[in-house]
Amino acid sequence: GQPLLRRHVNMLKDAGVGDVVVVRGYMKDKINLSSIQTVDNDLFASTGEAASLACAVKHVRGECFITYGDILFRHHYLDQLTECGDDIVVAVDALWKERRADMEDRVRDLVRCSRVFSGDYLDDAPTHVERIANDIDVADAHGEWIGVAKLSAKGSDLVRDAIAAMRADGSLPKANMPQLLQRLIDAGHAVRAVYVPGQWLDIDEAADVARAGRLL
Repeated sequence: GQPLLRRHVNMLKDAGVGDVVVVRGYMKDKINLSSIQTVDNDLFASTGEAASLACAVKHVRGECFITYGDILFRHHYLDQLTECGDDIVVAVDALWKERRADMEDRVRDLVRCSRVFSGDYLDDAPTHVERIANDIDVADAHGEWIGVAKLSAKGSDLVRDAIAAMRADGSLPKANMPQLLQRLIDAGHAVRAVYVPGQWLDIDEAADVARAGRLL
């Protein structure tokens, strides 16, 4: 009964996020919620996700979340990321293989971590991302990044620096978010993984809207 983006923004606001900035591209005039700020990537048709984030780079300061705008997930995942206290934290779906039958033809942000998901919720030993990419062999993947990251103030500085370096070396325009995160990992910066048990959706087509109704 309401636009996906409005639901997404309301969830962030409920989690205590004061300012929400949306990067607009395709049909940008349709994104006009009064509770958000907007910046535009007018080259959206020829650039990737990292270039879209770069359009809002001045807003990547202090503690913040970075999320895809076309996903649904459980509100408490935001709390889990915040509670870690690490500089860069990402939510990783540990039960991603259960969704493979419906998603075989889609691009997925797969993750290989330092530890597999144990299923023991008393096991709070830290897990870190070793590799994140669209081309990881499914046999080597430990989960799927759901498209949500939490940054500390230092984490925001690291992301801004990485974007500046990618702009300088020419890799920014075509880069996706996994490539940005992998660059940080390759530079020696820890990216903490928080395993979550599914309960999220990437909304890409009409069939996903029906799935979203069941999730809600």
